Amino acid sequence: MHEYTVVDHPRRIILFGLAIISTFISGYISSYINIWAGITIPLSSMTIFTGLYLLLNHLLWKLKIFRKIFSFPNLDGEWECTGLSKNILLQKETDWEGTIIIKQTWDKVLITLKTNNSQSKSVSITGGIKYFAGDGYKLSYHYENTPNPTAETDMRKHEGFCVLTFGEEEQTAEGYYFNNNKDRQSFGEMYLIRRGKNGKKQLSEETRIA
Repeated sequence: MHEYTVVDHPRRIILFGLAIISTFISGYISSYINIWAGITIPLSSMTIFTGLYLLLNHLLWKLKIFRKIFSFPNLDGEWECTGLSKNILLQKETDWEGTIIIKQTWDKVLITLKTNNSQSKSVSITGGIKYFAGDGYKLSYHYENTPNPTAETDMRKHEGFCVLTFGEEEQTAEGYYFNNNKDRQSFGEMYLIRRGKNGKKQLSEETRIA
């Protein structure tokens, strides 16, 4: 996983707030233990800060109230993906299907696309995530794609750039991608539907069409 940016998200202010809270809690707990037990047990603010940071990084950011206040998306999970690839050199269009797995915490993310022919992983979040009121969250990232050795395809390892716009309900997304022309002269469109924990689509076909 690698770091990513959420535009206009006050990450530094939140970290500063955690540091202030950690200092206060550390002093309060040490004083309470000293009064109650008559002994002094030092509990550093750094230890408390680390605990609060881990709690925020893996749990608190997923709470609806946090995401509502800060317009912060939760894209973590599996997404069913359908796409249309357009080969510039061959003047050919190809439909394809795959699964996108997004592993996300508050400060890091990893985006993996798996198809029958290849697998790609995000390298860096170049443009990050930006919220547009009424439209949703726009995610842009740079990826590396490696063809499966056993796949019958003319593909070879290449890099590319992808832009996906997730609806505010965080259940669907659509976007586009384009590859490095030096390695693969193609671009295409993508449509995503979030899968439930049971591996099935969250939305019906009627909802998807609408």
